[in-house]
Amino acid sequence: MQFTGTLALTAAFLALVAAGCGKGSEHPGATAAAAGTTTTLAPCKLDRSQRRTVTRALADIGRLRRIQAPVQTFSYRGAPGQDVMTGKFEIDLGSSHLPPNVFAHLLHLAKTAVNLCGACSNALEAEEPVLNRETRCG
Repeated sequence: MQFTGTLALTAAFLALVAAGCGKGSEHPGATAAAAGTTTTLAPCKLDRSQRRTVTRALADIGRLRRIQAPVQTFSYRGAPGQDVMTGKFEIDLGSSHLPPNVFAHLLHLAKTAVNLCGACSNALEAEEPVLNRETRCG
């Protein structure tokens, strides 16, 4: 009897979690999906400091690409100055709080720009957010 009660309680808890406790109607996409229309999410509005951060990060990524352009083989240290520029990119990226989607996109671009430098790739991999539960626009 004890096992059956525990099983029933667990099933009820999972049903409540799956149903979202009745707040499914407050989700903005739920009403549009029910009506048969498609919606698109509005793009995030970045403030002045965030736009400056994105501009600096993109400039750093361009420098990283130029540094790596003559390199043909993988090495742990990378090209001369590549690890320093990777550090500058990380500092610039962290200078303001960016929305997760913008942060992830810039990080992805930087990872592709340093794919032949082991230390640089490891440093950027450490910046990757884990189980990011923030809202889309910060």
